[in-house]
Amino acid sequence: MFRRVTIALMLFALFCSPASGFDTYWHQEALRRVAAAFAFSEDARKIMQLGNFSPDLFGPISEFASQNVQDEALQSLNQFGAANAESRQAAIFLHFDNLHGELEGNAKFDSVFGQLLKNTQAALAAYKKQPGTDDRTRKVLVLVALGASLHTVQDFYSHSDWVHQDFSHTPAPPVSLPGGGTRAPTWFEFRAKAGVPERWPFQVKTGIYPPVPNAANTHTHMNHDNSRLVYRELESPGQPLVSQAKYHDAGNVPAREQDEASIFAHQQYAYNTAVAASLEWVSKIEENADAKAAIEFARTWNLKKEPKLVKELDAGLATQLGLSCAAGKWDGEDPPGDRGVLCKTVLGKGISASSDGSAGNLESIIIGLGARIAFPWALKYTGKFWAVHKQYGILPALSQGIGSASGRYSLK
Repeated sequence: MFRRVTIALMLFALFCSPASGFDTYWHQEALRRVAAAFAFSEDARKIMQLGNFSPDLFGPISEFASQNVQDEALQSLNQFGAANAESRQAAIFLHFDNLHGELEGNAKFDSVFGQLLKNTQAALAAYKKQPGTDDRTRKVLVLVALGASLHTVQDFYSHSDWVHQDFSHTPAPPVSLPGGGTRAPTWFEFRAKAGVPERWPFQVKTGIYPPVPNAANTHTHMNHDNSRLVYRELESPGQPLVSQAKYHDAGNVPAREQDEASIFAHQQYAYNTAVAASLEWVSKIEENADAKAAIEFARTWNLKKEPKLVKELDAGLATQLGLSCAAGKWDGEDPPGDRGVLCKTVLGKGISASSDGSAGNLESIIIGLGARIAFPWALKYTGKFWAVHKQYGILPALSQGIGSASGRYSLK
């Protein structure tokens, strides 16, 4: 059994790591900031966090699976992928990647933002009134969809060269943050002051995915996923694990090779901008009265009277943590500081899952579960939080009008 668990984790690492956005830790921290600003309950925030993870969970894994040796774990993985084919097809359009070299031109980025906003507002409004369901399911749908939508917004600032632009002498200069550090203007802040994107003095680019050899702007070179900017170059023979800092030496907070402080500052500049964009995104969603009512409906949900859902939520968080660490996507393949200790614990012997149930031991329970439960067995414990994707088509609803089943963008 241990061998099968290990194989499953290794396979998941192989399948999912190329398609992720900000590593899971940074997505999670951005969600914490959103939840605090809009007074989400802890349980609502955690459910939204699982939704935020879903575009990575349902990433384009099936084509990789067919190329590897079959195993019981792999068969289960294939079955899960086949059962969620529509979610997988939709997920590839929810990372702001330059698929097939088609996402070019400021107008196309603007179109993605506009369509995603429209889709999110419509989905939240519809899920609040979803016929034939109870309030619990409706709240899960709203929170998961909102989290998934935020993932896409956050990925723009990770996968593009937006933070490589020099905004100093533009109508929307960088913003100093109260706690220190800076951020770039968000897309919508800059748009409000600089006019329509077609007239901007720079052309935004995003990383080509899948990465291709000898290309200037690949996904590997351009993303800001982890705090060290160290990635496997999937486009290079042998897939070496190397620093990509040399591709991030532009903008108001440039990274410099072999300078850890500047590298971290550059990644945080991207992350800080993604946080601001996330807060802005929820406000823009709430400009639609029905969507705002849906968020209000789910925002303060407390699961203390839902013990089964609490267990499913904990299992979902354990799955997210364990798989992200195994895939090298918590905060890179060698996370620094406490993040590294956490992943080493998850992938090592783990912390005992025995607990008195107090809040202080919750993380220990999750870590213990994460060390034992491998994808896809864990899915049977996460119940409603994963099942809603297939049953209610959350990711297809968000990607409608952005991409098609052909794997190509369908922007108008």
